[in-house]
Amino acid sequence: MKRSISDLLDHYREDRVDLKGDTPLSPVRIKELTMKHICEETGGNRPQAARQRKRFFSRGLLVAALLLSLCCLTAFAVVFTLRDAARADMGVSQDDPIREWTEYDNPLQTGTETAPQATLVATMCSGSRLYAYVAVSPVPEEAAAGTSPEWEWGPRGGLDGCTALHLEQAGYDPDTRTSLVKVSMTLEDKSLEQVEVSMNLCHDLKPIAAYGPVTVPVTESQALTCPADITVVNTTRQLKEAWGLRPDMPAFSQYTQEGTIDQISICAGYIELEMTTPTLEEWTAVSGAEVLLELEEQSDTPLPPQLEGYLVRRMFGGSWSVSVEETLADARLNYRDGTSELIRQIPSPYAGTWLSAEEPYPDASEDGIRRYRFTPLQAFDLSQVESITMAGKTYPFPQPDDLSP
Repeated sequence: MKRSISDLLDHYREDRVDLKGDTPLSPVRIKELTMKHICEETGGNRPQAARQRKRFFSRGLLVAALLLSLCCLTAFAVVFTLRDAARADMGVSQDDPIREWTEYDNPLQTGTETAPQATLVATMCSGSRLYAYVAVSPVPEEAAAGTSPEWEWGPRGGLDGCTALHLEQAGYDPDTRTSLVKVSMTLEDKSLEQVEVSMNLCHDLKPIAAYGPVTVPVTESQALTCPADITVVNTTRQLKEAWGLRPDMPAFSQYTQEGTIDQISICAGYIELEMTTPTLEEWTAVSGAEVLLELEEQSDTPLPPQLEGYLVRRMFGGSWSVSVEETLADARLNYRDGTSELIRQIPSPYAGTWLSAEEPYPDASEDGIRRYRFTPLQAFDLSQVESITMAGKTYPFPQPDDLSP
């Protein structure tokens, strides 16, 4: 019969080995060693697990901080990019900007991509004109392309103390869908310290997004002014040119009148002339423009009282505007470095023309007090302007160093 070794040991007993007490093989010792091993494994890993959790937590904070920093850097980078676009649009030097130019360190809020936001980037205050460059987002790329008249910017709500003349896009950042909008305003209240601006993005004449409001500070501006004595002649020929292609030109009288440009001013945003002319009543009497009142009476559509005499006033202002354009056809702006520039060739949003400016008081033009402005596309640097030549005579401006800040 075959037997295994275990069968032979089933009843074997060795009395010389004590399996009780604290011997290495006793149950007490085995339990003690086992529990010690368990404690070492579990207890010894606790600090390491804590360190790992702490390390993971610290790493999470680092990643969050890094993402936040990248967002901030992106926001500042967008502002810097749009700020460069604003400078280029206004023709302002980064190294030596004009005094009227102000830039603002307002980073965009990049936390949400869908919430409309508006941030002031830069401003220029020039006499009664205020320009603001505002970064707005998000803006669809097709709206920013500027190739479709279906998309346009417009003011939202009224502006206390000023009127919004024009809103146009001056730049776009496709990565953040951010547009740079140029807002041009005329200040009616000279005591204003700031203006609240809100705007709409419109498609097919319907607002689809609203941005703002943005607070635009009214900063100080500088102007150079000199007296002048320039004769402006107004005759029947200028009146006929003002009538233009309208049908049935009346038989105006042959006449000649004179006005005088007696003051010239220049600021960063425009050149302004002040001129005195005969009054509306005096001009109407010699020009025969009263026949225009008869045309109004013969109209099939009766005019409201506030429009009575409108055509006479229109021809009065139009004929003198033609006279001013002819007188100033060769006007030049002279610079301190010895160069000069023909004013009508300076890039302008109004094709180089002199337009009627706001009156010093209501109906001032009817009293024979008129203002004309030439508005350039980019700002004048007054520190470089020396004089202006009109009608063959040069009028020097006071230098900026002579003016109090």
